[in-house]
Amino acid sequence: MEEHIWRLIYEKKRMMTLSLGLVFLFYFLLPLSLIFFPDVMNRISFIQGMSWAWLYGFLQIPMTWMMGWIYHVKAKNFDRKVEEIKQGELL
Repeated sequence: MEEHIWRLIYEKKRMMTLSLGLVFLFYFLLPLSLIFFPDVMNRISFIQGMSWAWLYGFLQIPMTWMMGWIYHVKAKNFDRKVEEIKQGELL
């Protein structure tokens, strides 16, 4: 029983670490790319009249929604597993 709990804690920590790493990397690459590659970021992208910096900035909105949705799905899965562990403990 305790092994299941520790495995669940490990999975949740792993998921949170990977998610936070991805989010921090994605969000901090915008200011870093503006500092180190200003010429590239100011070029016009494949969308006429929009620079790569603006496009990257706007892509952060769907990234936020996607990460929120992924967390929601994973959290429901973790909650289901916790309930299964509780039910097994009560029986």
